[in-house]
Amino acid sequence: MREYLHTWNEQTFKNHYSVYYRILVMHAMKFVSEMSVAEDIVQEVFMGILKLRRIFNDETELRSYLYTSVRNKALDYQKHRNIELAFLSKVMDTGHRYQINDNGEEQFFTEEIYRRLFEQIDALPPRQREVFIKLMEGKKMREIAKEMNVSFETVKTQKERGLEKLRRELNPEMITLLLMMIG
Repeated sequence: MREYLHTWNEQTFKNHYSVYYRILVMHAMKFVSEMSVAEDIVQEVFMGILKLRRIFNDETELRSYLYTSVRNKALDYQKHRNIELAFLSKVMDTGHRYQINDNGEEQFFTEEIYRRLFEQIDALPPRQREVFIKLMEGKKMREIAKEMNVSFETVKTQKERGLEKLRRELNPEMITLLLMMIG
């Protein structure tokens, strides 16, 4: 079995995918409520294995990796979704959808700002996105470093790189909002 798992070819991939796909989708459904999201998570885990040509010593190690990866991705998705819902709830509580700027022009209000902000955060590379989500949850950089099992400097660098990318994509008001959210 050892040699078989070391050889990631199309047939090996298809075999493992057909054996584990359905059960992993059901495992993901324990954490997320949408079938399509659960399916996407499982596909993402398998694509990561294929892309990295990850080597497993035996079937138990592969199975453990699959279940753990699916759970972690599902929990990350759910955390991100909860943050989005909390912000949307705050926005809806205000009852305002539009505001008038100094020139008397109507501006689309907070929902659009948050949508664009989250869209840009979602477009960040995975590590940067993870750092921003954790910062938005109110976590400190040292706490994030410990959770991600990386150095404080790595978290700081990921935050700075992410901010640099976001500054190129977002207007100054949105950057100010983001900075207020991540403290």
